Amino acid sequence: MPSWLRNQLTRAFRDKDKRSIVMLNRVFYKYQHNLRQEEAAEEAE
Repeated sequence: MPSWLRNQLTRAFRDKDKRSIVMLNRVFYKYQHNLRQEEAAEEAE
């Protein structure tokens, strides 16, 4: 997880900002999904 995302999530949890937590979780899963696709594409080459 990139440091900027970890910092944002930490702040959202500390402030109990439910909307931000949900949004940042979506960002994280999208980020993970994209990383996996890039790795799979590199292995296929």
